[in-house]
Amino acid sequence: MTARYKVILLPALTASVILLGTLMVLAEAPADSTRAPETWTFVSIPDFLNVDTTYPQPGWEETLDYVLEAIEAEKPDFVLVPGDLVMGRWWSEEKIVRYAAIYYPAWIRRMEAHGLKFYAAIGDHEIGDNPWPPDRARLVPAFRKAFRDYLKMPLNGPEGLKGTAYYFVHKNTLFVSVDVFETGDGEQGDIVTRVSGLQLEWFKQTLAANDHIVVMGHTPILGPVRQETSSGLMLEGGRGSALWRAMVIHGVDLYLCGEVHAVTCIERDRVQQVIHGGLFGYNPKVNYLVVRVSPETIELAVKELDIVCEGEDLWQEGPNGPKERVLIAENADSSP
Repeated sequence: MTARYKVILLPALTASVILLGTLMVLAEAPADSTRAPETWTFVSIPDFLNVDTTYPQPGWEETLDYVLEAIEAEKPDFVLVPGDLVMGRWWSEEKIVRYAAIYYPAWIRRMEAHGLKFYAAIGDHEIGDNPWPPDRARLVPAFRKAFRDYLKMPLNGPEGLKGTAYYFVHKNTLFVSVDVFETGDGEQGDIVTRVSGLQLEWFKQTLAANDHIVVMGHTPILGPVRQETSSGLMLEGGRGSALWRAMVIHGVDLYLCGEVHAVTCIERDRVQQVIHGGLFGYNPKVNYLVVRVSPETIELAVKELDIVCEGEDLWQEGPNGPKERVLIAENADSSP
């Protein structure tokens, strides 16, 4: 396959010293032959796809195959999906049951067709999309049940959030997925972007010693951030939030998130936040993050692809649908 990806190397994380910044340098990816045998890989793809699609989806599947084949070629042990798998504007209990039974299985079959094991966090679109007036907020338990029933994530989280907040350990790294949506009263209505109470206590107790700790949640915590075709949800409290303080105290290395469909990397307090992801059907670029892990380091590289979204709107339940065709841009980088 001819490479069409632009490679953006991000600064490496080390177990003892973290030398990071927001500068991204275009360069060639390091050759795999230079890597120590204990090095392993995972890939992050937030907001994949953020659209209700069938499988295969006419007008989309050739491009989606290209992206997933490229991810498969990275030989990841698994992929992380920090939220927004579907469009999810299913604003009644009947619609949640009907559409979850169509679009979650289609999403899963696409990943399985490429042999990709996945771990997904819950995003705002998995609970109906923001804002959340009272009639929509009352549907959130039904939305969470659908996510839990179809995605089948580990059930080791706090009471009330099992399957949407969870953890797992892979080789030398602890992974924790947080559910950043709580009942409350805020700018978005009756759901606020926060981690507190039982989930926060569970989170602190889960952060045991490992070579590395990676946390994923849907919304960015630190700003400012680049964004495109996004409402720009951010975690309430930012750097002063209880979640960020817990990550700092317990030595989290990396926080992965999406939501804003653009790339921004921010390091504070020896924790690196990487925001990334594209929006198929809307944006002119999509990307994924390749993470190489060894006992001493975490190496990060974003791979970005130019696409073209064209045609009429693809039908979705709710407003503002994506375009019916997604193609790889003719002027995309074709260097080997």
